[in-house]
Amino acid sequence: MSNTRSSSQPPAALAAATVLALTLTACGGDASPEEGGDVELRFAFWGTADRADRFQEAIDIFENENPGIDVKPEVNDWDGYWDRLATVVAGGDIPDIMMQEDRYIGEYASRGVLADLSGSVPTDDVDAHLLSSGEIDGAQYGYPTGSNVFSVVANPDMFEDAGVPMPDDSMWTWEEYVDISNALSDGLDGQAFGTSDYSFAEVGFRVYARQHGQALFTEDGTLGYEDELLEEWFQRSLDLQESGGQPSADQGLALDLLDSPIATGEAAMSLTWSAQLEVLSEATGTHLTLLRIPGESEFDQAGMYFKPGMYLAAAETSDHQTEAAQFIDFMINDTRVGEIFLSELGLPGNANVREAVVAELDTVDQVAADFVTDLSDEIVDAAAVMPQGASAAAEIMQRVNSEVLFEQITPEEGAAKFRSELEAALS
Repeated sequence: MSNTRSSSQPPAALAAATVLALTLTACGGDASPEEGGDVELRFAFWGTADRADRFQEAIDIFENENPGIDVKPEVNDWDGYWDRLATVVAGGDIPDIMMQEDRYIGEYASRGVLADLSGSVPTDDVDAHLLSSGEIDGAQYGYPTGSNVFSVVANPDMFEDAGVPMPDDSMWTWEEYVDISNALSDGLDGQAFGTSDYSFAEVGFRVYARQHGQALFTEDGTLGYEDELLEEWFQRSLDLQESGGQPSADQGLALDLLDSPIATGEAAMSLTWSAQLEVLSEATGTHLTLLRIPGESEFDQAGMYFKPGMYLAAAETSDHQTEAAQFIDFMINDTRVGEIFLSELGLPGNANVREAVVAELDTVDQVAADFVTDLSDEIVDAAAVMPQGASAAAEIMQRVNSEVLFEQITPEEGAAKFRSELEAALS
């Protein structure tokens, strides 16, 4: 696993302490039908050995019920997956079905790699906000496996030890977040901090911009926020560092999820994905909980949004798009698949599958599921699909934020630098 902050990888890629680098197993272009009229579908995805085992269990069911279709899994770790996908796309050797993520789906769709499967996969029971996040210019390129939301994960035991009440997350403001972070640090008497650095996460700023009626990315693929807002984002984090509410820059930056202050018990709060609740609870040895991002009731609109755990997509070059659509239909709409994966691919976006799964979740995953479900009436839209080049935003934000917190540049200079580098990446 690369030494990057947790925002640079999707929650599923971080849900285990060790991600195994598994090599892709197939090569060659779209397979021709074998003797007997069978169709071979190459299916590429990223993940751990456990995820690969779950996919194989689902594939076995699908193949038993569709004897004319043979699904060949091709699995890699997160970094290796995208490197390999770029290589095979450049060489015209594209898998029939592939996993996609919100930072890349717009790019691959715009390059003509992904097939529009509109109308080919039943979606009546899939959450409309989730589904729309895989739709670009009226074409459905990606089908979400489940939902996930950027939130605050909190350690109730540390709140109790510090003598600080848990906040009312339906009402708390960013000012209260700062005050609570400082109070936690004081109450924990130097043994831990109130919060870990929050400003490294470009997705956090995306929520913050939405709260202010702005957008990191607009529908037409341009930057839709004012630099003053990003300057404010950096300045608050810098102030928290100086007041002791969060770790110093050298203590809190460039950490993997399982080495982060929230995981090691050195911080009582952190901004992260809801799907990471279980792995963080396991790391701390206690039941953590989830809170809404501060400011959701403070401004004109809520900023939080449902992010698909990942998408399933078909290749435009595949000779077997009909069969690929059958497999995607099975993966997102069959309750047996939900019972195999539970929340591994995000809380299922299909309402019927979700209902079947929720009763089977363990205590920690149940907390995450309830949290996501409770937000259904509050989250009113999806974030704009990220444009080509937007995948660079996470790395740029982490690097610029580091320079700000090490006081190598000012928040104003950081905001200007982030815009300049991201605009270059988008162009």
